[in-house]
Amino acid sequence: MSVKVIQLKVGGLDDNFSYLLRDEDSGASALVDPCGDTAIIRSAVEKEAQLKPHFILITHGHHDHVSGVAAVKKFFPTPVLAHPKCQFPHEISVADRQKIPFGGTFIECLHTPGHSQDSVCYRLGDDSAIFTGDTLFIDCCGYCDAHTMFRTMRDVLWPLRDSNIVYSGHNYGRVPFATLGEERQSNPYLRITDFEQFKKELKKL
Repeated sequence: MSVKVIQLKVGGLDDNFSYLLRDEDSGASALVDPCGDTAIIRSAVEKEAQLKPHFILITHGHHDHVSGVAAVKKFFPTPVLAHPKCQFPHEISVADRQKIPFGGTFIECLHTPGHSQDSVCYRLGDDSAIFTGDTLFIDCCGYCDAHTMFRTMRDVLWPLRDSNIVYSGHNYGRVPFATLGEERQSNPYLRITDFEQFKKELKKL
């Protein structure tokens, strides 16, 4: 069981990332947050032989993360999945902790409000990757409601396994991706356990 993750620097409004996922055994494939230069996404899709499009995953409905959906559906025709609170048109709503079958594994939807009420992260079933949108970046986090984001960091993300590679929605950090274990050590927004200190740290964003 192995899922290949292709991180795509698509530009967009602010150094956005999109992602192409492929289950190596079955060819099942998915896109996460198609946006920016969709020609880059199309090229990546065409390079992967015998892909079987399963779905498009949306981390939240902000325009810079969904701007490419209409274009990619022309060459990657598959339903769009998002949280029920997402205002962007989607065919399937996925609930918190729902496990979505994907090839030989699954993708778990984790409701992670804070940056927006519809924000979710998607975790691969083997704890090899988590797609965090604008919830968790390398070295920082997204603009947010302080209390809601603090609870997301402490109650949802902190308990996850160190092995998960954090793939975020923007290229903001010292590196394009890092493990959650590394972020526990270097990312103050994930590491801080005191709410008042968390609020002070948010002023640096």
